[in-house]
Amino acid sequence: MAAMLAQRQAFVGTRVAKAPMLAAVRSRQTVKTQALFGFGASKAPAGGAPAAQFMICIDCGYIYDGAQDFKALPGSYKCPVCSSPKSRFKVYKGTDVKGKPNNAPATMKKRKDAKQW
Repeated sequence: MAAMLAQRQAFVGTRVAKAPMLAAVRSRQTVKTQALFGFGASKAPAGGAPAAQFMICIDCGYIYDGAQDFKALPGSYKCPVCSSPKSRFKVYKGTDVKGKPNNAPATMKKRKDAKQW
């Protein structure tokens, strides 16, 4: 019986000794993470600096001209002209804007009627 107890203690001691060694080997492995569906990937175009994208309110034709990036604005942002929510803004595909957009009422109406989004 004493021999069985000695074998059991030796077996238990061996198992305990191997477990930390396996954990040490696993912790030294390098972990590689990959982006899912393009999240976290670099979006910079190969041609240099990204072109400024103007966002247009599809309800009134107002073009966002703030200094902050439109995507960085809070979800509670509203159009200053017609109070439409941020979800009503689309990327403006027109070419008539150079520099700061003209948000005069007549120009906004023309842009809204042209539906270039």
